[in-house]
Amino acid sequence: MNFLKQLIMKPLEGYLDLTAWLIFAWLYFQIVLSATAIFCMLSVFGFYLFDFETALNICYGTAGVGAVAGVVWAERVRKTLGIITFHAYLLSTPEIEGWRDKHGNVIRKWNKQGSH
Repeated sequence: MNFLKQLIMKPLEGYLDLTAWLIFAWLYFQIVLSATAIFCMLSVFGFYLFDFETALNICYGTAGVGAVAGVVWAERVRKTLGIITFHAYLLSTPEIEGWRDKHGNVIRKWNKQGSH
């Protein structure tokens, strides 16, 4: 009976592990891609100043620099806060959950009347 239970549960556990890893990887790449996108947006002004080929090379170069900066930023976030905590902080609502410091401790919380 235990063998049958393991036969059913192992594929499900593997599926959940794979899904969790993919979500974590996607959140990591969101940080990297956001830095890359910011650098690329800044390089678009090169199309007004230079010919097309030069501006395209500038765009490629800044995309590379942005990707490197994004990886450095994502690694720093991963080592200090954690990727999931960082994204949870970005999605949090301080007016409801209370303001928090960088360690996640509540600094102040609003009461029902709207004052703290």
